[in-house]
Order: sequence, then C-alpha cells, then structure tokens
Amino acid sequence: MVGIRYIDAHAHLFGRDREDINDAQLRIGRAAELGVTIIAIAQVPRFWEATLKLAEKHDNLFVVLAAAHPDDSMTETFERLVRLCRDEPRVVGIGEIGLDYRQGKPPDLARRKDQLCEHIQIAREVNLPIVIHDGKATNDVLKILDEEAASDVGGMIHFFTGTPRQAQRAIELGFFISFGGPHTYAKPLAELVRIVPLESVLVETDSPMLAPPKHHKDEANEPALVVDVMRGIAEVRGMNPEELREATTANAIRLFRLDED
Repeated sequence: MVGIRYIDAHAHLFGRDREDINDAQLRIGRAAELGVTIIAIAQVPRFWEATLKLAEKHDNLFVVLAAAHPDDSMTETFERLVRLCRDEPRVVGIGEIGLDYRQGKPPDLARRKDQLCEHIQIAREVNLPIVIHDGKATNDVLKILDEEAASDVGGMIHFFTGTPRQAQRAIELGFFISFGGPHTYAKPLAELVRIVPLESVLVETDSPMLAPPKHHKDEANEPALVVDVMRGIAEVRGMNPEELREATTANAIRLFRLDED
C-alpha cells in the first residue's frame, strides 16, 4: 500500500441491503493503490463483524461503529458497542449518529434524540470522536451537541448541507465540516465550500450512498473517487489541490488520531 495521501472521511463498504465482501475488498484495494485511507462507517450491528474483519486485513481501513437503529435489546447492543470500541484498535469513532427530517419529523423523534444522546455519552466514555448525520435537522442536532457538551469528544458533521451560520456554530462546538461529491457541482452548496476555514474541512465520498463527483456522475461511487472529490473541492475554493489534500489529510488524522498507532 502507498502511504496515507488521501483520507475518505466517510464511506460505507456495504449497501443498505447487501453485504458483498468480495466487492468491498476490490474497492478497498483500488483505494489503496491511490494512497486512500478509508474511514468505514458500520452504523448498524449487522455490519460490525464483517467491517472489522476487513480492517484486520487492510492497512488503509479504519472503522466507525454505531448502534443507531431500532432494537429490541438496545441496552445489550450499547454494551457490546462499548466493548468493541475499547478492544478493537481499528475502531476510531462512533457513528454515524444523528437526526433525519428529510421525510418530515419521525413519529419516534423522542427516542431518536435519546439514542443520539446515549451515543454521545458512549463516545465520552470510550474517548472517541463522533460522526454526525444531519438530514435537514441541523438546528436540532446542534442544540443537542451543545446541551450534551459534545465538544468534549469532538467529531465531524458528514456531508454538511446547512447554512454558513450553522457551519460556523458547528465549528464553534468543535466539529469538522465534511464535503462530498455533490459539493463539487451543486451551486447551492458552493458557498459552504468556500467559507469553511481550511482547518475545519474534511472530504468524503459517502459511497456508495451519495452521488460521485461531477466527472463521474454516471459511475458507481467508491472511496477511490475521493481523489476527484478533492480536486473538485479545490476548484470550487480556488486553491491548489495539493494544499487541500495536505490540509484535509492532516485534519482527518488529527480527528481520528490515526497517528497514535
């Protein structure tokens, strides 16, 4: 593997309904050839074991875990999450966790807020940063992060689509702002890309869920394409791609403490 040149700060190895180990290994390999290190999100327990096994085999793979789904025995699941975070050296964060109002506020909103708070408490207990999912729920998410003193653990808000003012508030709370493929071509997102300070920027693919960068719109998204996300973000910001690469890689290393191995 080439050394760490790029970091895809948020990617999924498995789709919502499938777990294809061989395909995941191919995508990990293509990323490794380009010097891309992957922060793989395993946000439901059924993906924990497979993702961790892949991380044992691939030096360019680190894992973020969460138990954020309806579960009949959530207490037991949370206890297992704590054990894995303490025992598995490739686990570098808790997530993705948060709220999603894209289809309106869910009827079980109170329970989802409680789960978000509990994940923040676990992150504090195991001393790991958190990865936030924010689907049109930015104000409520920021309010909870503030009330729960989440700045103690820090983290990132992945694929941020809030307002510049909300981005500033997130940064004040100790969070990085992460940009993905659509930020390279969607005009409403361009202002965000330009105004967030370089020391607070991360880049991601959110593959395979999110659309890829503009020159790959008809292709399947995967971690290797974070190289093109980087170039697109640099273009929007009007800066040297190498400068952006160095800064965002250093930011991700600092957030996930990848230099502490």
